[in-house]
Amino acid sequence: MKLLFIINPIAGKGRTKDSIPIIKSFCKQREIECTIMETSGPRNATQLVKEHCFDYSAVVAVGGDGTVLEVSNGLAGTDIPLGILPLGRGNDFARAMNIPIDSAQVEKALEIIAENAAQYVDLVAFNGRVFLNIASVGFDAEIIHDLHKVKRFVKGRAAYLISVFLKFLTYKPKDVELLIDGEKIASKVFLTAVCNGICYGGGMMINPKGSVTDGLLDVIMISPVPRYKIPFLLLKFIKGNHLNLPYVTSYQCKEIEISSPQPLAVNVDGESPMNTPISLMIKPLSIRVFGNT
Repeated sequence: MKLLFIINPIAGKGRTKDSIPIIKSFCKQREIECTIMETSGPRNATQLVKEHCFDYSAVVAVGGDGTVLEVSNGLAGTDIPLGILPLGRGNDFARAMNIPIDSAQVEKALEIIAENAAQYVDLVAFNGRVFLNIASVGFDAEIIHDLHKVKRFVKGRAAYLISVFLKFLTYKPKDVELLIDGEKIASKVFLTAVCNGICYGGGMMINPKGSVTDGLLDVIMISPVPRYKIPFLLLKFIKGNHLNLPYVTSYQCKEIEISSPQPLAVNVDGESPMNTPISLMIKPLSIRVFGNT
């Protein structure tokens, strides 16, 4: 086995760099050839994977969901498996694959790559790129969008909490038009999430019944709720107990288009790379991933 590790050095407050000695020791013990490359900025992981992946048995993303997103875009269209050492902030796709996310369990995550066969899972194509977990518009997407602005002045978890608090005070529901497998739905929403995985935001179970191998997208649409109910709704999200609430509607589909009268921020696996309109389509069983499912 010959592994390429793509490390995001700023993910997880430096935990990724702390993992390098563990990676080297593990690979030496298992007689695994390994190369470690650190990213230098946004999209660099995708570039590194495209340039080097064909020389390796698998590519391992070392970081959070953003690193996994970039590495999967580099691997899309190949048959080279993706491994994950989840050492970022959210690590939500790793949760869907039952990969240990505790930084003290790096060796257990490495064992999954060394000992398990990679399995085919679904990808989601969107506007020329792909993602593995969840995309959304509305309340949560605007938090992610604003977070990048807040981080100019405040770092770490405090930046996220400030973004949530400000959005709680100012957010207004959005008008969207969904085209779900050709069926048009126009609505005002609190948020709409298009899911392949089961959770986002560091473990919030937005899609508790989701599957990464069923060949379907799960669409979770939440109608406007009174502001005082938002904390209650978020508590329900955390445990995945929201699907039966009267203002929650779910659909399954193979493709969806989301548009709006005014451009809305789109959250894709914890990143905010674009605005509406966006087209998303499932690509069944089109990437191999090492997991424990």
